[in-house]
Order: sequence, then structure tokens, then C-alpha cells
Amino acid sequence: MATAQANPSYYQRSRVTQQIEQTEHTFKLYMYQYFQPGNNNQRVLLVSGAPNAFGNITALDWTIHDAQSPTSKIVARAQGMALGSELSAIRYFICTNINFTDERFKGSSLKILGSFIDSDDDEWAIVGGSGEFSYAQGAVKYKVLQSSNGTIVRELNIRVLCQNMPPPSAHKDVPAVGGDGGDEFDVKEAPQRLESVTIKSGETIDSIAFTYTDNAGKKQTSGPWGGKGGDEKTITFAPAETLIRVDGTTNYFQGKVAVTSLTFVTNLTTYETLGKGKDTGVEFTLPSTEGGNVAAFFGRGGSFLHALGVYTA
Repeated sequence: MATAQANPSYYQRSRVTQQIEQTEHTFKLYMYQYFQPGNNNQRVLLVSGAPNAFGNITALDWTIHDAQSPTSKIVARAQGMALGSELSAIRYFICTNINFTDERFKGSSLKILGSFIDSDDDEWAIVGGSGEFSYAQGAVKYKVLQSSNGTIVRELNIRVLCQNMPPPSAHKDVPAVGGDGGDEFDVKEAPQRLESVTIKSGETIDSIAFTYTDNAGKKQTSGPWGGKGGDEKTITFAPAETLIRVDGTTNYFQGKVAVTSLTFVTNLTTYETLGKGKDTGVEFTLPSTEGGNVAAFFGRGGSFLHALGVYTA
């Protein structure tokens, strides 16, 4: 009789019994396909020589706009491939990502599969997504509005459902980095996601304040913690943007240990360093171990920011 195998260290299994809610997203957008020499956003990679372009492979980078005008704002791009998939007629199989580029959905994408004929109206399947559209399922119904002069314009009507997965529990990465001056500060509710951070800085980091979403989905504000001096800088994170690391330095300032510089690193970008102590202080990185995203802060504040720690989720 075969014995049950133990789960390997890289695998975990859990039973999900709670009700999982879904969020519906709908869009009305306009996709522009250009294939005229000198003005195109696609390229043929393989010409098979078979009838009706069967077996041809074309790379796509079609632009998606918020209005029916080539000069309107580009909010996404359809990036992927089309494959000639029928011998008896011109038909293409399409596998592409709709990668959003505007501020609201930057970093999120929808995964599209389907087929099309240049002049027909049809529907594509949404088989997945990333960022704000994780666990996505839905459809893209499109109709051709223009097909002439090397340009095809399609109206896209997108309807997609995304599962709202239960948030992970935040972990307090202790101890905080810095000194023991000032008073302790901490969040009042368990954090789920960091929404924004406001820093006042000059020669050192004067204060920190931040907003976060708690496990109940409510937005909370914490701070400011520290002094009143310095120039103010607010970083607001995009919906699909997460803070993955905080680099900083500590040093003596006015006779006490303080946090003298901070650099915020997300999955999308690295923001400018705040505070002037980067080149002279003792360097640190938060969280202390890799894995998880920064969801909130704790630490010590007085006349300036004395110590800083993070919650990860």
C-alpha cells in the first residue's frame, strides 16, 4: 500500500471555506491597429507562404485610447501575437496582454485569447489578469468602426470579474531601525495595504505620516510622527503599485540617533531619496528579510524621526 507523501517545503495547501466576493470592472475603449508601411504598430515575424496567411506570425503593439480619436489619450496597449489559423479564409488566433499605462491602472493587465477577421465584429475571452485584475475572467466584445487606409479601429466593450481574495495578515518586522529618542508610534488597526506616505525632510528626516487600508477595507491615517520642520513630499501609490523596500540611513543629529535619509522602492519605480544623510550615515534596508510588501510603519518620533520599522503583508 502506497504511503502519503509529505508536502515539500515550497508548497502549501489550505482549504478555503469562506465566501469569496467579486468586483466587476467595465470599460469602453478604442483600439487602433496600423499596418501601412511607415506607419504601423505590428510586425510580421514569419511568412509561411500558405494560402490566406495560414501560419503567419505577427507581433502586435496596438494602442488603446480613451476616445475615438488617434490623438486621444493612450491608456493601454495590446501587446502580443497573432497567428494565421485557417486555411480556407483569413482568420487569426490572438494571444495578447492589454497592458494599462495610465495612472489609474498602471501595472495592471488583462490576458486575452480569441480569434478575429479584420472586418468582423466578435468577442475575445479574458482568461486572467494581474495587478488590480488578478484572478480575472470575462470577455471583450468588439466592433469594427473603421477599416481603411491601413488602419482598423475597434470599439472595445470590456466586462471582467475579479475575485476579492482574503488579504494576508500583516507581519511586524521588529525591531525598528534607529535610536531610542522620542516617543513610540504605531498603527491602530491591522494594515493590509499602504496607500501613501508623506515625508518632511531637510538635513534629516523630520517626520513621517501615511495612509493605509486596514483589513476591513477602511482607509486609515497615521501621523505625522516627528517634528514640524523640513520640506514636505507626498508619494501616492498607484492601485497596482506596492512598496517592496525602504532603503535609508541613520546617524547622529543634534546629539541623538535619527533616520537621516529614506528611499522608497516599489514594484514600478524607485523614488528620489529624501533627507541629506545618504552619503554619511549607516545604511539599512526594510524589511529585514525579503518577501512581502510594506503595508504600514511604526517607530519613534520626537523633534525628528528617531527610528523606523515596517509591517509587511
